[in-house]
Amino acid sequence: MRQSVYYTALAGCVLSSEGLNVFAPLKPPSKSYAGPPPSKVSTESWLDVLKYDEPPKFDVLAKSIDFANCKSFDQIGEFFAEDYVFRGPIIGPINGEDVRSAQEGFNVQNAYPNLETRPFGFTIDPDNAYRCYWFERWEGTNTESVKIGETVLPPTNNDLKLPTHIMSANWTPEGKIKYICLSNPLDRFEGTTKGAGAVFGLLAGAGVKFDKLAVGDPVLRFQQRLTNALGSFGRNWSLEEDIPDWWKSKARGADKNDM
Repeated sequence: MRQSVYYTALAGCVLSSEGLNVFAPLKPPSKSYAGPPPSKVSTESWLDVLKYDEPPKFDVLAKSIDFANCKSFDQIGEFFAEDYVFRGPIIGPINGEDVRSAQEGFNVQNAYPNLETRPFGFTIDPDNAYRCYWFERWEGTNTESVKIGETVLPPTNNDLKLPTHIMSANWTPEGKIKYICLSNPLDRFEGTTKGAGAVFGLLAGAGVKFDKLAVGDPVLRFQQRLTNALGSFGRNWSLEEDIPDWWKSKARGADKNDM
């Protein structure tokens, strides 16, 4: 019975004019969703410094879209506030200058000249009008070498698709980004990197092997502190004196949360 229903529906699709036309326009969604109402739970957090009493006087969504579609670090850097911080699951807190130095040291993004971050699904945080979230699903081809310290990895010429992750940007009333956060991959089975995302996914595509990239892993935490002290592989987090005062957490790199 189920099979007959399936084949009847399939035949109806194939015989319809839209079924024959793979370029048929998509129908507009029948339902829209404005998001949930603001939170009714009152909490306090050291990240409340990223909230402001007055509503934004600029289009946070539009500026976030512009930022996410930048193609160079020079373009990206124009959006950063002086006290900008980046934090990922196991990288950071790190300021804009150190992010740039680390990327140039690895030469990772240049190893994928056709790299596209493919941002989509932009939405404003219902609890913070200055924060915007979106998805990214990176893809590209490794046609140039990757440098890790003194080691140079030749290009694999492999096409690469990374698992989707979430980004968020916290803006200031002056229209600058104060904080960028990047999530873990949402679906570890998606893509071609066996679950490695973002820059780690690009390194995996270039032939770098990762045993474990997990918050709290003692081996990873030791390796990060060693490489951070040496400074030869780019920093996993900025020097203490270079981390803006508003950043209160003392967790570094893959450390467990302390706040």
